[in-house]
Amino acid sequence: MKKSNLKWLMFLTATMILSACSFGDKVLERNDKPLAPAYTSFQEVDENYRSANFEVKLVCESQGYPHPIRVFSSVNKQWIVDADMETNEESQGERIFYKINKNGIVIDTLLVNQTEYWPQFMGDFMVFTNYDQAYYTTWPLNGDTTKRNFKILNSELTWETAKLNQTIAAAKANASFWFYKNVTKNEIYYMQFFFYQDKQWQILWLKSPSYQSVNDNEEAARYQEEVLRTGDEDPYLPENVSFLHFHPLEKLNYSHNIGGGNPGFDVTNWRGKAFFKTKIGNKDFNYFVPNIAVEKERFDEYKNRFYIVSEPGSSGLNFRSSIFLANDSLAFYSSDRTKLFMIRQRQNK
Repeated sequence: MKKSNLKWLMFLTATMILSACSFGDKVLERNDKPLAPAYTSFQEVDENYRSANFEVKLVCESQGYPHPIRVFSSVNKQWIVDADMETNEESQGERIFYKINKNGIVIDTLLVNQTEYWPQFMGDFMVFTNYDQAYYTTWPLNGDTTKRNFKILNSELTWETAKLNQTIAAAKANASFWFYKNVTKNEIYYMQFFFYQDKQWQILWLKSPSYQSVNDNEEAARYQEEVLRTGDEDPYLPENVSFLHFHPLEKLNYSHNIGGGNPGFDVTNWRGKAFFKTKIGNKDFNYFVPNIAVEKERFDEYKNRFYIVSEPGSSGLNFRSSIFLANDSLAFYSSDRTKLFMIRQRQNK
């Protein structure tokens, strides 16, 4: 065989192998251009992040889909993290609360099984309720988990309407906290009116002619100030995060699932690394996120929308780089539903 024919055959074979590889992993094209030098020092946000200015710590992980990890502001300039700990039947209903001080130190944890009582925290207190019982602790204030009982009012349901209305009106005007909770017991409907007044938690029982739902502005949850939750499905960046650069790596196909019985659609786009920055205190915090696809469309004035594409042919999942600045040296960060990180600015000695 002539050398020219042999070279041609080898070239054809190599081309077929490369094509087969590309077809096999459904990568349509690869980008061989190097990353711009300005971004080579950027790192992914995890516990391997190394910086002279910042340290990154994993607060917790949670596989309790669809429940997100949530961060709330609390008393004493502290933060409470609420995470679902359910991983199997044995841990069903378990939630863990982390108390974090202003320096980003976890100073206490509390494990609660919500199949027994449903926890809500407000101010200095953590209130636990079930179908018809309740108790409270001062864990947010001082870590004390001693169970304290409520003062029960109208347990025999004998109060006159005027007295009930007067008690409720006075509590709504003067109590530090108040909320309603509906109760069904022996197929009879009740409302419980909880309130904290005169340094005493109290429950007023009310009989109801039918089931009544509680309005959002009368629920206990309104006292919880949520500042961040993982798994935010908004594909746009928050205002405190800047998108700097996108480095494409592979062109591939992925899909968007609309839901609600509507058919999805496929997209051909580049997947790669997205580079961002935010500011913590007086320092820029730079980082990148892998497996990102960026889209722009006329309908939203060509704003950048970000999606996680785990592999070729998969569904593009909305991505939001969520970060909350707790103070000048501490931030909470999440880029997916399962993990929450703390970013702390190092203090110069």
